[in-house]
Amino acid sequence: MIYRTLGKTGIKVSVLGIETHQWSGMGGKFFTVSDIRAILQKAEKVGMNFIDTGECYFFHAAERLIGEALGTKRKKFVVATKFGHKSEPGKIAAAWSGEAVKKQLDDSLRALRTDYIDVYQAHINSKEDLKNVREYFLEIKSALLDAKKSGKIRSVGICLGDNELFDQSGNILAEAIKKLGVEVVQTVYNRLDREAEEKVLPLAEKFGLGVIARVPLAKGYLSSRFKPTNKNFDGKKIALVEKIKEKELPKGADMAEWAIAWCFKNPLISSVVPGCSAREQIDSTVRALLRKSFA
Repeated sequence: MIYRTLGKTGIKVSVLGIETHQWSGMGGKFFTVSDIRAILQKAEKVGMNFIDTGECYFFHAAERLIGEALGTKRKKFVVATKFGHKSEPGKIAAAWSGEAVKKQLDDSLRALRTDYIDVYQAHINSKEDLKNVREYFLEIKSALLDAKKSGKIRSVGICLGDNELFDQSGNILAEAIKKLGVEVVQTVYNRLDREAEEKVLPLAEKFGLGVIARVPLAKGYLSSRFKPTNKNFDGKKIALVEKIKEKELPKGADMAEWAIAWCFKNPLISSVVPGCSAREQIDSTVRALLRKSFA
């Protein structure tokens, strides 16, 4: 396994991590503690130590599974989670005030069965989120400073959305660095979606931020098994994938493994976090390390 330091935080993370949104069951598949324990045991065996999760993944469901599955092995892993929202029946509600951030943090600590979180990320995914952060940033900053002083969090991050705010990601990150003192940024980054190279990575390099790259398989377009059967598929992306296969993908290479390796060949990327629904997928993810030489 290859390890990189998460910006200036001093936290060492494996270049391959795990994104856990699907563990909450929100994608339609339900997971047990045994399922997650098997995945994390495999991850530990191959040296993967980074887990990214979130507060609003169905009433802290993913966090609870992680906490119970890790048990006494908590210190062997670096855990990142998020704040800014709370699950309510039938919806995800905003929770950006200072008191709301403190409550979310305590709820996440309980769910994860830990007394500290390594990376605590502002979860900005909509224009409404951005409006709320700007309204409450003094309270948020105070809550984060208190959490750091008390040892509840080790570093502050920001998770940038991939929808209506993506064009503004650079400006949002610059503002968060100045107002919230963020040390880590999470962004969409893959061979099809490279906007981060212009909007996010230059700022990360300038300010020494750790960078978490998510959606490395471009929501399936760079998967080895992708078939354009959905009527809503993006024809332009399909065409680009075909061109990549023809011009860039080495002969005999697995597309998904190559795509993950493509992400972490960039030295500014601290960790790449593909999803993982079964322990067998860990093997495929780790094989990306062998592809580094031709990514």
